Amino acid sequence: MEQNVSNYIQNQIRQVQQIESQLEQIANQRYQLDSRIRELDKTLKELQEVSEGTPVYKSVGSVLYRVEDRKKLISELSEQKELSEIRIKTLEKQQKSLEEKYKELEATLQAKYEEETKRRGSSQ
Repeated sequence: MEQNVSNYIQNQIRQVQQIESQLEQIANQRYQLDSRIRELDKTLKELQEVSEGTPVYKSVGSVLYRVEDRKKLISELSEQKELSEIRIKTLEKQQKSLEEKYKELEATLQAKYEEETKRRGSSQ
């Protein structure tokens, strides 16, 4: 029986480690999206402030090309920002779910560990 409990605890520890890894990945993705949103905000603000006659260029890879339809560009950038914000909300939900699962596993693991420690202490 002791070996089974020990295997169970080891499995729980692996699950906790997987959740920690997933939470770290989510945090990295959120950071990247937050940076992207700040960049888009700054770009949209600049596009609103420049006069109509000022040429605007868009970078595609290592090539710059002139944008003829500024309103279309603003629309595209606004859509990218909106999609990034939606993705952040999705990541927040995933993060919350993983954090709840982490707490459950942590509590279960702690209880099993204490149970096994008491059992070993009483059998000696």
